[in-house]
Amino acid sequence: MYAPLRIWRKWHGKANITQRRHAVASALAASACAPLVMARGHRVDNLPELPLVIDNLDVGNTKTLLSTLNSFGVSDDLAKVRRSKKIRSGQGKYRNSRYVMRKGPLIVHDDDESGVKRVARNLPGVDTCSVHRLNVL
Repeated sequence: MYAPLRIWRKWHGKANITQRRHAVASALAASACAPLVMARGHRVDNLPELPLVIDNLDVGNTKTLLSTLNSFGVSDDLAKVRRSKKIRSGQGKYRNSRYVMRKGPLIVHDDDESGVKRVARNLPGVDTCSVHRLNVL
């Protein structure tokens, strides 16, 4: 092809490894501060502690995970996420991202608990991430 289109945009920004580690540590520390979490719009009134740490979260299906999360007081946040589903404004509707919704709880799991990722993928707003792949985003 003569004179192909060239993309000059920098999609990735480089950062030092120690800066990335400090950013992840400060983000985790900010999740322990209740006013900062509430400023993001999350409902944390019924939670026993922040961040909520549940050891050995072995669940077989989505129904038991949902009942476990509700028993720990996350039901208000999950209901807020479910109510917030709206149609995206602009042309993004036609590009396979029609709906937008708010963020909900993040489940950080170990690689041994691979079933948690499979079980939580159908809950709206619930994200999962491996502890070894945590980043600032």
